[in-house]
Amino acid sequence: MFGEVLLHCVSTESEIQQNSEQLEGHVCLLQALRVIQRLTRDKCSLLFSMIDSLWPPPVDPKSHDDLLRSPSDRVPPPCFCYRLSIQLGHMVPLSGQTESPLYRPAVLQTLREILQDESSRRRCSFRATVVHKQLLSSNAGDREMLLFVTDPSLQREPNTDGNRRTVAVCLSPSCLIQSSVTQALDALRTQPVLMFRDAVEENAQIFCWEQTVIQLEPEDSSFSIPRPIILDHLGPETPPYTLCTVTGVVVAVDESTAFSWPTCSFCESCRLETREHQKGFLCLACGAVVDEPTTKMQLEVFLSCSTLSHCTVKIKLQQKTIKSLLNSTSCTEGYSVENLLGSEIGPLSVFVHVVNRSHTVWIGLEECDLH
Repeated sequence: MFGEVLLHCVSTESEIQQNSEQLEGHVCLLQALRVIQRLTRDKCSLLFSMIDSLWPPPVDPKSHDDLLRSPSDRVPPPCFCYRLSIQLGHMVPLSGQTESPLYRPAVLQTLREILQDESSRRRCSFRATVVHKQLLSSNAGDREMLLFVTDPSLQREPNTDGNRRTVAVCLSPSCLIQSSVTQALDALRTQPVLMFRDAVEENAQIFCWEQTVIQLEPEDSSFSIPRPIILDHLGPETPPYTLCTVTGVVVAVDESTAFSWPTCSFCESCRLETREHQKGFLCLACGAVVDEPTTKMQLEVFLSCSTLSHCTVKIKLQQKTIKSLLNSTSCTEGYSVENLLGSEIGPLSVFVHVVNRSHTVWIGLEECDLH
């Protein structure tokens, strides 16, 4: 019988880590437990994808003898289980017990192996380098995000099987993320290596839900990937929510979205306030007096790409590309749209926001910095 245990009164990361190390893979005695819900496969498909990854058990649960593997001896996986509630301290590993013969540790695969599996939905575990983070919501309380990851198997040349060079991993707000992982993602310039245990792979997409464990991995020279990161080229069949590279010629500028604003030259905050009867600005974020603020700009342009005939491509540019583009076309009168037209930019690393194929192909891009 399978079940899901809700362990109460576990509040800190150290407690979670300690309990995981003590309990995982061991036979435990459950005391004063409560059955709070009966779960079925139809209503809890994600939980049952976890159960399916453990089925059939490697040995007979009662005798611990090896199970027969002939098709006629196979028992279908369970269609229901129970959700149990228990207090901290009432789930006790039996002393003297080594790992249970029923325990199945995670089997790490390469991303290439995972993408080649044609199962409709399954659990998978892997190590990967995070090359880009993309938030899916501006709501601070909604942590749903995409992590674009890769590994040596996807960066290997040549790419003959059609797999993409990077994979988007969707992190649900229900996925518990350790502070060490959060800090590594916030300082993404280091391109951290993470281990994902029991993620869900479905239709060549990977999702992390509440049963998924994400850990920060130590540096390992044997797991290095080439620099710069190899990305796919933008094409007419490129799906949304992917990373790729694009090169093109500027054919139009979206003037309605173009603007500039001053920022603090120390902390880059835009919270500047004029100083009464004095020169310069006061930064309300860091408290510095700013004599010459840094000007930041937003610019979105339309590109003509040789590999994308009859496609409309719009891209939101980053600061360094905007400055390079404007500096190459500046004149004594300042900047003008006409001076930007015909300028070639790229190759740029971009995130594909949207692809509309209703009449003609319309692709919306945002430049990203993969360091």
